[in-house]
Amino acid sequence: MAVLRVILMLLRFAGVLLLALLGILLLILLLGLTAPVRYRGRVLKKEEPDEFLSADGLVSWLNPFIRIRVRFVEKRVSYTVRIFGVCVKNSEKPKREKLRRSRKKRKAKKRKNASEKQIPYVSKEDAAEEGTDILPKEDVSDKPSEKAIETSTEESGTGFWKKAERLWNTMKDIPGRVSKGVRRIRERVRLLLRKKEAVFSFLQDEIHTAAMGKALTELKGVLFHILPGKIKGYVEFGTGDPESTGKALAVLGILYAAYGKGFTVVPDFYEKRLAGKLTFRGRIRLGTVLVRGIRLMRDKQIKQLYRDWKQVSETLKEKAE
Repeated sequence: MAVLRVILMLLRFAGVLLLALLGILLLILLLGLTAPVRYRGRVLKKEEPDEFLSADGLVSWLNPFIRIRVRFVEKRVSYTVRIFGVCVKNSEKPKREKLRRSRKKRKAKKRKNASEKQIPYVSKEDAAEEGTDILPKEDVSDKPSEKAIETSTEESGTGFWKKAERLWNTMKDIPGRVSKGVRRIRERVRLLLRKKEAVFSFLQDEIHTAAMGKALTELKGVLFHILPGKIKGYVEFGTGDPESTGKALAVLGILYAAYGKGFTVVPDFYEKRLAGKLTFRGRIRLGTVLVRGIRLMRDKQIKQLYRDWKQVSETLKEKAE
C-alpha cells in the first residue's frame, strides 16, 4: 500500500507539473498573439561638407523582456540583444571562436617559418660536385619526325577536296534548317498566344477579380497596421529635374497626408540633394496579422483563385518543342 501511495503521489505531481507547463505555454502563446511588438527608430542624413548618415532602431516585446537594438553609423552595422536587461548578444565584442582561429593561424605560421629555416640551401657548385642534376634535360619528344613531315605533305593535297565536300554538304542542309527554324518560330508564336489567352481569361473572371479585391483589402489592412503610428521630422530632397521631383513630391504627399502634423517636406526643383531627420515609432500585433491571414486562407473565392492560378502557371511553364 505504501508503494502504491508513492506511485499515486508521483503521478499526481507529474500531472500537476504537466498542467503547469501547458498553462505557461498557453500564456506565452496568448501574450505572443496579443502583446504588441513595439519598435522605434531615428534616421539622420546630412549633406556635404559634413556628410553623415546614421540610423538607430529599437525593437522590444514585453519590455524589458526582449530588447533588440540595431545601429548603422558610416556603413557599419552593430546590434545588441538583451533579455531582462542582460546582454546575451553583442556584435561589437569579438567572438571566442574567431580568437581561437586567429591563435591557431599564428601558431601554424610560426611552425611553417621554423620548418622552412631548417631546410639546408644547396648551391649550383655543390650540386655539380655531388653529381646532382639541377637543370632539366632537353625533351626531344616534341620535335617532329621525318615520317610525320611526309604524312602532313600527303594530307595537304587532299585537304582542298575535303573542304569542298564539307561546304557542299552544308549548303545542302540550308533549306532543311530554314524550314525547321520557321516551324520553331511558328510554334513559339502559338504558345505565346495560348499563354496570353490563359492570363487574360484568368484576370477577366468575376470570381478572380472579387478574390483579388479581398486579398488587396486585407493586405492594405496589414500594411497600415505595420506602418509607424507616428513620424516626426523633415526631409529636404531634389532630383535635379523639376518633373521627377514633382512626381516624388506627389508620392511623399501620401505620407504627408497621414503624418502631416509632425512631418515636413521641403522640395528642391533645381538641385540634386537629400537631407533630413526622422523619428518614428509603431507596434505590430501578431494576432492581428494572423487573423487576417486565416481569413484569407478560409475564403472560398481565394481558394478558387489559388487553384485556377496553379493551372495558369502550368501553362506559363510550357516550352516550345
